[in-house]
Amino acid sequence: MADKKVALVLGGTVPHISLVKKLKDRGFYVILLDYLDNPPAKQYADEHIKESTLDKDAVLTIAKIRNAQLVISTCIDQANSTCCYVAEKLGLAHPYSYQTSLDVTDKGRMKKIMCEKGIPTSSYTLVKSIEEINWSEISFPAVVKPVDCNSSKGVHRVDSQEETKNRVQEALELSRTKTAIIEGYNQGFEIQVDCVSTSDGVKVALTRQKQKIIGQEHSMVLQSYGSIFPAPLSDALSQQAQEIAKKIADAFDLKNTPFFYQAIVTKNGIQVLEFAPRIGGGLSYYVLKAFANYDAVECAIDSFMGIDISVTPTKQELMHSTNIIYMKPGVFDHIEGLEEQKEKGNLSEFFISKEKGSVVDADMRSSNRIASFIVEGFSYEEIAKKAATVFSKIKVLDPNGISLLNKSIYPLV
Repeated sequence: MADKKVALVLGGTVPHISLVKKLKDRGFYVILLDYLDNPPAKQYADEHIKESTLDKDAVLTIAKIRNAQLVISTCIDQANSTCCYVAEKLGLAHPYSYQTSLDVTDKGRMKKIMCEKGIPTSSYTLVKSIEEINWSEISFPAVVKPVDCNSSKGVHRVDSQEETKNRVQEALELSRTKTAIIEGYNQGFEIQVDCVSTSDGVKVALTRQKQKIIGQEHSMVLQSYGSIFPAPLSDALSQQAQEIAKKIADAFDLKNTPFFYQAIVTKNGIQVLEFAPRIGGGLSYYVLKAFANYDAVECAIDSFMGIDISVTPTKQELMHSTNIIYMKPGVFDHIEGLEEQKEKGNLSEFFISKEKGSVVDADMRSSNRIASFIVEGFSYEEIAKKAATVFSKIKVLDPNGISLLNKSIYPLV
């Protein structure tokens, strides 16, 4: 370690395994910070320190003591903000200012800037109590969510005043700043647009259509079990997606960083829900590299090191989908059937994201994902049929051999 540069990686998520490996390839001694005892990326790091990535002053102290030359997180909003805070205090390179990181991790600030800069988005109002709700500003359906939570936690569609009161109270309890946002609801299908801002301009790497969870269309607005890519967009919508990417980069002064935005495609065009100046979670790092020839993790490292990103994403020929496996509440033991389905050609690759013995609750947020798999084909119909076959054949078992796959949320053959 004596002759190696020190990198602090904030967050031990599965996507950060690739980050840790790439940093070590670049000659860094990698220290992983995570509040968990055994986060997935721990075994790949040189060292693990048990600490919350949200405690920016504690991270700053560790960075000083260990003489860190790099403080980085590539796919966790709040951890990215901590990175920018520490980097500014220590005079280290970072992709954007700490102020920008605050603007994009607070949905209220984000919406305000988007509206000011002409980025198409829905109407909104902020409240710190149920009593603050101005019902004359609310039209139904609407969307309620905390202003500062990850993993789509606390995001719900509401259709009445009573339902709004209940969901606002829930959002206030989940929010670190005890603030909820109520937004107008846009009818249409949801997309994610993966982008990268470079010295050569803002580029769209991939568009994906979210696959809605069956039975959750009413309440869980942002929740999905995966995505289909490329998204079925017309030339006009593809052009608008590119224009919006440029507007976001300009509005938030993103000059050298990966970013993505989520939006609803309505009959009147694209309406942005929110965005993040980072790589998406889950399989984003794998999908972008495999199907857009865009190594987003390498680009993110360059961004955090102050190195100009140089990349030209390419379009894929086949249709693909990512599919997330969720289970009912219980203890995860193992999955059966994925290898067999891969051999039969119904899936091209799969990834296990939970350790044996993990306790999982009923909330279908990203942190409760058990595994994921990728399907490819020559049409949207083909990949939909293959994915339905996989969900029909696999089993998610607990230690007693009871199958806990939550089949009710998936289309099955």
